[in-house]
Amino acid sequence: MAVHQGISGKVIVPMATCVFVVLMLLLVMGKPVMCQETNVLISNAMPGEALTLHCHSRDNDLGVHTVAYLATYQFNFQVNFWGTTLFTCDFTATNHPTSLGLIVFQGPSYQHGPWICVNQCNWSAYEYGFYLNGRYQASWPKLGTDTNVSTST
Repeated sequence: MAVHQGISGKVIVPMATCVFVVLMLLLVMGKPVMCQETNVLISNAMPGEALTLHCHSRDNDLGVHTVAYLATYQFNFQVNFWGTTLFTCDFTATNHPTSLGLIVFQGPSYQHGPWICVNQCNWSAYEYGFYLNGRYQASWPKLGTDTNVSTST
């Protein structure tokens, strides 16, 4: 490592060394480095119903989409450096007009709730509720009660 002495006599450390030290400190503090792509796939398994969804993270609003019966909607992203990526979706359907908000993906840095999908999150919407990778997560709310639900195990 080259250390240089400036005109004023102060020690100057090259920028690459500073960046390396900061990255090492973050790794030692338990902050994961994420680089793999994650895919979220949402399927509508409700005969005769259209599923309307609005997915977003703090940094990305994916807009409102309508998914026909047996059709899918999907999006891809990379988990941020700190592992704090969080995507939620708000759902309504033809026979379920009350909004349901679900966390569809949460990064590994979250201490609350399960992190039960890593690179592939397969959500299925049924008349009676939502499944993630084949495991029941939440039911539709009763009429007149908008609900925000995190995933359960």
